[in-house]
Amino acid sequence: MIIYGLIPPNCVMDSECMLLLPRVCAVLADPRQSLPDDTSLEKLLDWLTGLTKEDHGQALLESCPCLLDYISTVCLDKTPDPSMLSFSLKLSGLLAASQHGFSLLQDRSVLGVAYDSERWKGAGLWEDPSVRIGWIHGVNNMLQHALALHFLEQAGLTKPILQLQTDPSLFVALAANHLLAHLLTFHQPTTASHTTQRNGLSRPLSEEGELVETTQASSVTMEILRHLENSLVSDNHTQVLQGLRLLSVTLPQAEAALRELLMSRVLRPLEGLVLAGRRDLTQPLMDVLLAAYRSGPCDSRLVFLMTSMLNSQNSSDAALCAAATLPLDTCPPDLREKVAAVLLEPLQAITGVSLLDRHNDQQTDHRRTDQQTDQMDSDQDKQWDGVSSVLLDHLNKKSSCISLICLCVSNTLAVVHTESCASVLHAVMALLNICNGQSSPSTAVIGYSKAITNLIGCSKVQRCGLDALASLSTCSGAVDLVTDVLRVLLQYLHNPDSDATVVQKSYQAMLRWLNISTEPLYLTPLVGQDLLPVLKKRMCDVRWEVRDSTVEFLGHLCVSGVVSSCTITPILLEALSDQQSYVRASAISALAKSLPLSGQQGAAQDHVEKEAVPRVLHILSQDSEGFARRAVVQFFITWLKTHPLSSSSSSSSAVLRSVLSLGSVDLDWEVKCHTLELVDLLMQETLPGQLGSEPGSAPPPYAVSLSYGGSLGTNNPTHTHSLTSSLPPPPLTRTPAPTEPITAPHLGLSGLVNLGVITALLNGLFDCDRPVALKACSLLLRLRNTVCPRPLGQVAVATDNTTVSEVMFDLSGQVWAPEVILRLAEKRECDWAEDGEGVCDRLVGNCGSSSEACGRWTERSGCGGGIGVCEVLWSLGLEERQSVLSRSSDHVQNSPLSLLQDILTATRAADIEEVIVDCY
Repeated sequence: MIIYGLIPPNCVMDSECMLLLPRVCAVLADPRQSLPDDTSLEKLLDWLTGLTKEDHGQALLESCPCLLDYISTVCLDKTPDPSMLSFSLKLSGLLAASQHGFSLLQDRSVLGVAYDSERWKGAGLWEDPSVRIGWIHGVNNMLQHALALHFLEQAGLTKPILQLQTDPSLFVALAANHLLAHLLTFHQPTTASHTTQRNGLSRPLSEEGELVETTQASSVTMEILRHLENSLVSDNHTQVLQGLRLLSVTLPQAEAALRELLMSRVLRPLEGLVLAGRRDLTQPLMDVLLAAYRSGPCDSRLVFLMTSMLNSQNSSDAALCAAATLPLDTCPPDLREKVAAVLLEPLQAITGVSLLDRHNDQQTDHRRTDQQTDQMDSDQDKQWDGVSSVLLDHLNKKSSCISLICLCVSNTLAVVHTESCASVLHAVMALLNICNGQSSPSTAVIGYSKAITNLIGCSKVQRCGLDALASLSTCSGAVDLVTDVLRVLLQYLHNPDSDATVVQKSYQAMLRWLNISTEPLYLTPLVGQDLLPVLKKRMCDVRWEVRDSTVEFLGHLCVSGVVSSCTITPILLEALSDQQSYVRASAISALAKSLPLSGQQGAAQDHVEKEAVPRVLHILSQDSEGFARRAVVQFFITWLKTHPLSSSSSSSSAVLRSVLSLGSVDLDWEVKCHTLELVDLLMQETLPGQLGSEPGSAPPPYAVSLSYGGSLGTNNPTHTHSLTSSLPPPPLTRTPAPTEPITAPHLGLSGLVNLGVITALLNGLFDCDRPVALKACSLLLRLRNTVCPRPLGQVAVATDNTTVSEVMFDLSGQVWAPEVILRLAEKRECDWAEDGEGVCDRLVGNCGSSSEACGRWTERSGCGGGIGVCEVLWSLGLEERQSVLSRSSDHVQNSPLSLLQDILTATRAADIEEVIVDCY
């Protein structure tokens, strides 16, 4: 089996491919060869398709005549391999898409033989679905010009296409339907007032609206239309279904004249299908009606058909049709009223909340005259009672009841007016109470007691209701109902039988309603006395999903300000010890949201944060799950944003050094990427106003003055700030970066070295994970081009070059030290070797096994106990590394040349059971 990825889109026929392609065609055409699998053939076809699109196939055929030889050999063979024949049919259609290629294939008498379906039936190959679908794709690919259409008509290919429309293979039938739609829309008819159409081969309509049958194009079209009309009145369900599918595919592509012609022929059969009330055709009928509605003007007959679908005796079918009709922007008012009635009636019946006015719900039958209005009014009550009876029978069945209520609740908000939102809100709350067993049927809905029983404890309806409740928070008058809604949601949180997803959606809805309250203090008793106790209870739930969603909710509560973070943080700290890694990760993320803002931090919260920082740092070093460790690094990203380096103590620097040290060598590549995000933030804060941004990224948002010897340097007794520092109230803002640099480049670079930023970046640069190495390379380039002087006297910024060049760092003990030394040795030509022979390979090898050897190297190189940061950055060839890292391995493993080589390898490996190549 050969496994391939995607061939790159920039397919080019280079000289090596041109040399291999004849050999590939020869082995593919040879029945004695071991053939590759269908995947490799499809990739080969994709590549050739890209080449034909570039030059319309002409240059390809002239430079590679072997393709014509291959097609001729396979198609003229009486018993070719089915997969190879399918490939050949697709390829011949692809090459025949241009008139030049079509003529070349016709000259060889290939097309008539290749697309003779009777020939392949006689050979027993037509029974293979791959041959039939290859035949269809070949015709579809070929049908790009008038010559192909003429060939299709002369060869009588329309009949087998129509037969394939009802093929037992769904893939073949679908492909045949799309081919028929292509034929209908290829040369569309126009009215007499139009003389041109796409492809320049339009034909006029007669006064009766029929297509004038004077060309092959019209004869093919009329044959398809007659077949379509017969299909819609057939007793064969499959034929009717395929006819409806063909209509739904064709109508969106049809221009005015063709649409008019289609609708004139199919409206009567469609009307018969709609009035027959066949449930198995509800969805395809709605697809056709909606496609017709969207593709052109909506006349009265089409509106009547859509209204008839809404009057279905099956409530679920009617609701499905109503939900499908909702997105229509130009839906007539009376039709939209009917849609509203269909969707609101089940909810009204279940809850007893008045949502409809019966006497305003009557719909107009467009086939009736105004004189019939009185009779319709007199029949209204009887009609309503009949509909209610059908609805009751439908709701008494549990499965249909649940599906219908969910469908109605999910779409109710789209049909109600702003002034009626309150009644819908009450209905949704009543429904949620019913599902939670908190409400008994009222006298208005006493007849629906069995239906109500079907809904008790149904999590599916509860989820739909909670989603609707969250959306209704934007309704007018919602503020007055906040307390009532929150009490309904609290009942779900108190209920031990609530599904885990229901609990999560309850939290989501509660956040929406808490945020709309204009008087948060009014909710304090409810939150403190009712909400917090149930949250603590949920933190002990045996289901980790419930604990996880509870922790996330607590984090959002910290942001909303409804409760004090000092109240919530102890719960989150306890969650750090949860046995489930997802919960630990969510707890860390929630703690990040609880980090205090300036002026809001008290002594209690300061104590809590001092406890949180070492605990999350311990998780980074000891936790076995990557989820929690990723969350830790993101926690410190947020922590750094709330703790400016200029106001942090040396202990803060120690924490950041630990995070960089651990995160940059983590086993999880996402942890390493998040660590580099932290590095990026540190660089921006340490070198404000100097560091350039990556292409497409925002400019550095913060500027922090940092003096050498402060929090980023060695311990300074003048800095006595705690781990937490003050910030202005939200939104988080800091002093804008001035135009001129605040910190001298060499001082900022020294600070980054002391923090371990340079080491973390080099760890990332030499990492085996490409995303990590690419991001580290990009950051190193920005740092080097901003701070370090350029070679030959060119400098990136006006600085004291000597001072910058003296910033050192120690690489002893690093796994990448040998490669760095090798790069430096190449730069210095390594003429100071101990034996005087100028070889440095031995020294580099020694560095891999002995830090003492590395120390001797740095001493002899004149660098003392360290190596200059700028010298290292300029020696690494970062531009070349970035270029290589930016290219995925697809350019090697999935190249066209590789594909051709692998096909040849597979065909030569007849004695090998399995060949796996290009597995990426």
